[in-house]
This record gives sequence, C-alpha cells and structure tokens, in this order.
Amino acid sequence: MKKGFFSKAWQAAVVASMIAAPAANAVVTIYMLGDSTMQDWAAGYCPKQGQGQDFHYWFDVNKAVVVNRGQGGMSLGGGGLDKKGNTAVGYYDMFWKHGCSAGNCIADKVKSGDYVVIQFGINDVSYSTEDFFASNMRKLVAEAKAKGAYPIIMSPIRRLYYDSPTAIHNSYRGYPALNMKLAEELNVPAIDMSEWVANYMISVGEQYAAQFIFNYATKAEYSNLGGDQADQVHLQMNGANAFGRIITEQMRAHKDPIVKKLGDYMAPMYQVDVKVSPEGSAEATSLSAYYPTGMNVMLKTIPKSGKKFLGWYDGNGNKVSGNSVSTVISPYIHTFKMGYASTQYTAVYEGGTPQKYTGDGKALTSFPKETPKSLDDVTFEPFTPIDGSTESSVAIDKNIKNYIDAYKPDAGDGYSEDNWAHTGDGFFNFANSNTSYGSYKLRFPGAGYTTLAVRYANGGNTDRMFNAYLDHDYYVSAPPTGGWDKWDTAYVVLDAPAGEAELKFMSITSDGAPNIDAFGFSLEDVCRASDTACVNSVIAKENAVNEDSSKTDSIPSFVNAKLNIAKLSDAVVSVFDMQGKLVAKRQMMVGNRISAEEFNGMVRNKGVYHIVIRKGSQVMHQSMAKLK
Repeated sequence: MKKGFFSKAWQAAVVASMIAAPAANAVVTIYMLGDSTMQDWAAGYCPKQGQGQDFHYWFDVNKAVVVNRGQGGMSLGGGGLDKKGNTAVGYYDMFWKHGCSAGNCIADKVKSGDYVVIQFGINDVSYSTEDFFASNMRKLVAEAKAKGAYPIIMSPIRRLYYDSPTAIHNSYRGYPALNMKLAEELNVPAIDMSEWVANYMISVGEQYAAQFIFNYATKAEYSNLGGDQADQVHLQMNGANAFGRIITEQMRAHKDPIVKKLGDYMAPMYQVDVKVSPEGSAEATSLSAYYPTGMNVMLKTIPKSGKKFLGWYDGNGNKVSGNSVSTVISPYIHTFKMGYASTQYTAVYEGGTPQKYTGDGKALTSFPKETPKSLDDVTFEPFTPIDGSTESSVAIDKNIKNYIDAYKPDAGDGYSEDNWAHTGDGFFNFANSNTSYGSYKLRFPGAGYTTLAVRYANGGNTDRMFNAYLDHDYYVSAPPTGGWDKWDTAYVVLDAPAGEAELKFMSITSDGAPNIDAFGFSLEDVCRASDTACVNSVIAKENAVNEDSSKTDSIPSFVNAKLNIAKLSDAVVSVFDMQGKLVAKRQMMVGNRISAEEFNGMVRNKGVYHIVIRKGSQVMHQSMAKLK
C-alpha cells in the first residue's frame, strides 16, 4: 500500500502519529470485475457505457483509484457447456488467476487494503452452471482475502423487461440470489444491485428506462450509429452513471464498516436540477441528479406531439450549444462535463422561459440510502409482451457485402501461408496454442449489429471453437470441415463501433484456431484501416448528400406486418413506437393473414413499430412492423 506524502512543516510528533496509521493517508485501489455491463466501451459505441467506465469520477483521486477490469461476454464460472455443447472458459481463469498475459492477472496486482467488486451472473446463465459459478466465486474471494483485500459481491443488474409497471422480470434465474447466498456463506459484504435496479426501474417507468437508462438510441441522435439501437441488456451513458450512483450510495450507507469507509474516499458531488418550461411540454426529460466533477452529464428531452422545442438553457438563462460528447447530433440532447458547483438546466419549449438557478451551488452533504419504488400514478401501457421479451438475439444475416483477405493480420501468433486452396493471397494458420491470435485493424462506417462471416478450414477431428473479440467476447464454433483444403463459413453477430477498432481472432484450444481464409460483414463499407483507398472512398460516400432522400410525398405504409392468427371479432390492436409510447389503438375485426393495408392510417410517421393484438387482457399476437 502506498504511503501518503507528509508536509515538511509538520512536527515530528504529528509525523509519528500518522505513521502509526498509514491507511489514513493511503491511496487504495478499487478493482471492478464484471461483464459487458461493467466494461469500458470505445467511443465509437456511444452512447453505450458500462457501470465501471466512469466509476473513477465518484472518487477523490488522492484517496482512491478505480481500475475497471470488466470484460464483455464473460461468465465468472466457466467450466460449463455453452449453447453448442462446448466447454466455456470463465473470467476466473482468463483474467483473475491463470490464462492472463504475464503480469496482467488481477490476482497478482491486488494489494492489502484494496477493494475487489465482483459482479457476474448474466452470461453464466448461458456459459456456466451454478456449481461452477459458486466454486470460482469461493476461490476468487479466498484469494482476494489472502492478499489482504476486501471483496464485495454485487448481484447482476436487471434487463429492460417489465412483467408489469410494478414488477421487473428476473431474467437471470437463480444467479442474483446465488450471489447473495455466497456473500453470506463467505462472510463478505454484498450489494444487491438486482433489487436496487428493479426498484429504480419501477420508479422511473418503462419509457424512461428504455430512452434514458438502457441503450435505446437512434441515428437521429448520434452521428456514429449505423442503425437504430434497441438494446435491453446494456446501458447508455445516463444509465451507467445512474447505476454507479446507486452503488456509491449503498457503499456510503453499508452496514459493513470497511465498505462504508469508501464513503470517505469519494469526491464532492454537485446537484443538477432539471426543469421543463412550460410544464407538461415533454413526454419525458432527464431526471434531476447529482454528479462528481469531470463526469459527462447527458440531458435529454422528448417532446410531446405538437410541442416545439426551443433548446436547453443553463442556470443563468443562457441557451447552451456544443456538446462534450462530439457524436451527439440531436437538438433534444445536451451534454457537458460537470463542474465544481451545483446548477440547473431548463428544457424550454414554445411559450416557456428559462428558469434561473437560485441555489448556493455548494456540494451535497447528504445522500439517499434507498432507491425509490414508485407504485402510484403509473399511467403508461407497458409495451413489453406479457409472455416474454421480444429481444433474444439478433438474427444471422448471411448477405455478406464484402470479404477481407485474412492472409496477413496486423499482428499475430501464427503463419501466413498459401499452400492449400484459398481465395485472395493466402490464409492465416494459427500457432498450435490456446494463446495464439491474429488481429486486424478495421474501420466501421457506423455503430450497430452486423453479422461476421469467417471462411475457415478445420482438418482436425474436433471443433476448434475460437473467440472473435471486438470489445466483447464472441465465441464462434468451427466444426471439422473434412480437410485443410476444404472450407466452410461460420457466422456470428457482432456489435460494432463507429470508426477504427481491432478485431482479434483468438484460439481457445491447445490445437489453435482453424485456418482462416477470409472474413466479411453484412454491413457495407467495412475496410481494413491500412487500406487508405477503401477508407477514403467510404468517407467520400458518407459525405455525399442524397438530394432525393427527402423529396417524397408518398404516404407511409406498413410492410412485413402480415399476421397468421385465428379470426377475432373484437380484437384491440395497439401500436407502440420504439420508445414504448402508445401511438395508436383501434378495435377491429381481424382474421388470419391480416394485410398491411389494414394498419395504414393508424400511424403516419415512418419507423419501426411494435404491434400488439389483444383479446380482452390476453395477448393473442405481437409483431414488429416497419412503416416506410
């Protein structure tokens, strides 16, 4: 543990007394261990953000340092079987104790007095078992304690899935409860984030949770997005910081004195009050909250139909412009870095006026101990289907727009060869090791989900599953192809960022990965970063203005909206937008093979909608439909 520096002006007696208690002036390290809901996300994924990404802002750098070691796609347990029956490797083996690169295992870095925050369970549902999870948690906690560190177990956050306005679905089965049970068994402090997040989601409602907490975002809001996002698992910036705020509040009020001590290490917090003028002009607007200095604050408002938004105004009554987050293009969003004083912002609509801040600007001295659960005044109709979430996984799209030769990676542990039949200049042969890899620096035209296709050959007798790592672990099955000169194609859906990123193919078996001939994407215009001709061509295409795109006067109509259902005489058809707002409702006679034309006229704005057909309170059918 590092000792603090002492002023030369202090008397020897004071120095002696401080030396007797070095922890009082020491800088502790807080390690954040978790999955993709914890990890750092590259700027190209904006506004996606993990809970640990800005967690360091909550703490005084002279007292505590935060190291976020969240890793996308990871289970804690591993050892179990994945969806294809292959053995999965967990976080404990890859990053805490064993398979990490030299000097980068967390277990080797942890010092006496450090804190280790552990939050897993989301991916263990698919890639582990409760027995493997419990075994690895016991080992990790024991090893942290042996180093003199303080482990804190946190249950996983919930996903965006409302059973009703007052009940949040437990999507991760027994893992939230198992985390709490293990904390009690191992006599370590716990923070039940599953429960706190559920309370928070109830208090804000489903529309706010989608638009301000989870990663629902559109191309009209962020320039880096290649498509609209409707992510029910990961968080956007405001959500990550809201959940980080909950974690710090629970630390401040924790019954364990060692955890509660972390409250003394935190930075000053400043309030940001948010107003709407005139009141009632917005469907939803960012809630008032507090932030530490330096943290990016995102303010957003969603206008009601027919309401004209004039802009965001600061506490002095001045209209604000510019954003601390450069990819923001929506006029309804304003971002700024939190300063050293409490303040106020107003979302001003036509007929309203900016409201000036009248507070003293001082830092807060008290903080909430519980997250509210609001059961009153719930007026919206939930759009999550009663029989389950519509979001499971993004479908594979085998319409691959272009392939990239894998012959020579930018870096790797293997061989560029051309001795077997291949396309392009050759193929990449991974070294026979579970640590071999080949990495490729790419440029993506926009953030969003895309299918990765990998042309591979596996002349062995077993599946050579490999990891296609792009800010997240994506495991790709590669069964035998019948020979090293026989090629097949494996597919997986990736979440790509805008701009440059590194795609890294990594072996996870001792035999290495299969030979890789080429790889491609269902997304157009993905280039190798070194291919300047390709990159410049794409940039020129992106900068070109399509004059015809806004010159249509046609009436929007629904496509892919045919529903194969039994005939109903008095069904109620409800249409929701992707923000969860009910935009149209009609009682009608519906029969099997209902046509798109029957929906036309209900909604006039282009976009993707969720259609729900009910008979009384029973959901008879649901479908996503596009209005174009």
